Amino acid sequence: MISIKGLYKSFGNNTILKNIDLQVEKGQTTVIIGPSGSGKTTLLRCMNLLETPDQGRIKIGENEIRINGKSKIRQNDILALRKNTGMVFQGFHLFPHKT
Repeated sequence: MISIKGLYKSFGNNTILKNIDLQVEKGQTTVIIGPSGSGKTTLLRCMNLLETPDQGRIKIGENEIRINGKSKIRQNDILALRKNTGMVFQGFHLFPHKT
């Protein structure tokens, strides 16, 4: 199961993710859709901790990480979470008719 609670991410004064809650049950297929710049990739990058959220809770499987913006996330916790995840990056040429 994947559970996201109260996730926030900003870049400077630009808030990209604001209080995001998401739950995906094991075996469930979920699609994240939205216009360019709406935060889809930022959400996925935060879930895998390729981007550090400002605040919130991420739980993937049995691994849970709480982010409060004050203390640094331990590398061992990041690695444990990533053992249950994978990410495929979309190349700009993947859908040439959409550029």
